[in-house]
Amino acid sequence: MPLANALIAPEQVREPEPAYPLVAARCASCGEVQLTVVVRPDVLFAHYLYASSASAPLLTHFDAYAADVAERFAPRGSLVVELGSNDGVLLRPLKSRGLIVVGVEPATNLADVANAAGLTTVNDFFSEAVARAIRRSRGAAKAVIANNVLAHIDDLGDVLRGLDALLSDDGVFVAEVPYLGDLIEHVEYDTIYHEHLSYFAIAPLARLFDLASMELFDVRHLPIHGGSIRIFAGRKGRHAPTEELPRMLAAEERAGLGDPETYRRFDERVRASRTALRELIIAERGRGARVAALGATAKGNTLLNYCRLGPAEVEYIGDSTRLKQGLLTPGMHIPVVAEAKLKDDRPELILLLAWNYADAIVPRYRDYLEAGGRFIHPIPLARIIGE
Repeated sequence: MPLANALIAPEQVREPEPAYPLVAARCASCGEVQLTVVVRPDVLFAHYLYASSASAPLLTHFDAYAADVAERFAPRGSLVVELGSNDGVLLRPLKSRGLIVVGVEPATNLADVANAAGLTTVNDFFSEAVARAIRRSRGAAKAVIANNVLAHIDDLGDVLRGLDALLSDDGVFVAEVPYLGDLIEHVEYDTIYHEHLSYFAIAPLARLFDLASMELFDVRHLPIHGGSIRIFAGRKGRHAPTEELPRMLAAEERAGLGDPETYRRFDERVRASRTALRELIIAERGRGARVAALGATAKGNTLLNYCRLGPAEVEYIGDSTRLKQGLLTPGMHIPVVAEAKLKDDRPELILLLAWNYADAIVPRYRDYLEAGGRFIHPIPLARIIGE
């Protein structure tokens, strides 16, 4: 598979395109689900085309997130450090609440955007060495935050050592990660791509923090990104565990996340999902319907490549991110255009590649739907909505 965010310029279409094995496996010892091949992080993240601030639902989500961290763990004037801070989408509302913020972002283009906006950002990968440097210059952090970045890191031991170096004695590590339980239950196979090295459940995470003399003390199950968990960890004995933690651990056991048979069934459901989507689109194209798509997302590019859907099936993809417009998707080479074209052009069907935002997207297309347009929701089994 090509890298999910490695869009190419039209003039590069005849050049060799890097591709890597994409295989997920479950560790029989600790229970973590992880990729078998690790692509070098500098290849994945040195220049990154996903700017979090371009997503309106994320802006709302991160404002509430900042309020939660500030109220529970970080009084005004406290230091908060964010790993993988992107363009500062969370640093901004944290700073507005009177916190001292430092981001650590490896993508130079995004770090530059954040620094230009007055959001102090270190252009580097988070590591124990970076953590110690921040501690020397800024002092201990009341909170270290990682949003959809923990799963991207190969050396989790280095992250734990960095947390130990950077956090105050009563400091808290807060992270959001896509939740394995939702991935399995809803057949969200398109969230498996090379950037996501790990697919976390709570039980393996609890074992991980225990190795570093830390402990999970709270967890929240969130709907964002098709189902995520926000975890809270601190030094052992410093924070009272909540009731939600044992409740969700028991739910994981009932769901069979520790049973290999669960993953064999998942494999079968993934194949069925691919077949259903291909058959629906090919049938609609055979009836003369035009099909475009919305959202040149990493998960969308993963889905298109796995399902072998190219320009013959999907004419173009509308996207609101200017960095992506004018480029071609990796592997399938579908043109990416401004989202406005979808409303002007009005293809009969729009494939929702950003299906995790369907509840926010569909109401914005009321006129399109009233004029007879329809959406294809691909997960878990392809279905037409808006009829």
